[in-house]
Amino acid sequence: MIAFLLIIGCSNSADQLRKEASEHFDNGSYTLAKQLLDSLINSGDASYREFFMRGSCKFNLEDYEGAIADYQKVIELGQDKDPEVYYYKGSAQYYLNQFEPAIQDLTMAITLKPENAEALSLRGDSWMATGQIDSALTDFNRSIEINDKLSGPYFSLGNHFASISSYDQALTYYSQAIELEPKPDYLYNRGLIYHLENDMQNAHNDFSYVISLNGSYVDAYIMRGTVKDEVGNSVEALADFNEAIRLDPKNGFAFFNRGITKRTLGDNKGACEDFNKALELGYMEAIAKIGDCSI
Repeated sequence: MIAFLLIIGCSNSADQLRKEASEHFDNGSYTLAKQLLDSLINSGDASYREFFMRGSCKFNLEDYEGAIADYQKVIELGQDKDPEVYYYKGSAQYYLNQFEPAIQDLTMAITLKPENAEALSLRGDSWMATGQIDSALTDFNRSIEINDKLSGPYFSLGNHFASISSYDQALTYYSQAIELEPKPDYLYNRGLIYHLENDMQNAHNDFSYVISLNGSYVDAYIMRGTVKDEVGNSVEALADFNEAIRLDPKNGFAFFNRGITKRTLGDNKGACEDFNKALELGYMEAIAKIGDCSI
């Protein structure tokens, strides 16, 4: 009778841990969920489901190595026909810049579920990172065919066309991505293209939108400041560069651009101080500007 009661007690305890871990996971409390899953797994009373959930906790906590180990355990526990575990394992490898293993796992995910638009998009990014452009473009376009509401492949196509200076196509794809999901990176990259195309108003609008979404996006302050300076709003530009430097005091590009604006405003001493600081921080283009300095 005692042994039976102990077994029942352990089962109830395990079930309670599973329930609480699941609740914490659903609420985004990944650290708490992981702690409960650690206890459950260490007790030996765990199935592949607990390893999968713990792997997902680690993934969300950016412990990608740990996530990969748990997803591999799920596969070893008999879930080698589950496309989701390969997708998430491949995703973790992608974030670790392990592109070849990522391609292998994402290919398995796609083999098991050919209509997996997310896996196709991420495999496309992995192909792109390894220089296999044609394979990447095929995956991006196939992803869009399957799910034209997924923003990622549009953004990736925008990046590709920007990299080969096909700016009209880049703008088209960035705009499609932004229409679906106005992420800061999407807007920032489109702003860069507008700037290259000398469309200062739209560039300013995109960089401002980025800042409204993420007030700590340093590069957006730098580029908005650059746009302001180029259209003659040097005083406002200075404020943006000051904010960029406040957020990232080791950003040589910000000091360099602030130096240009200070020189425009007639503050040659301040400009030279900024150019020297930019060079000290490794921004080598400042050398050309320092040649004009007397300090």
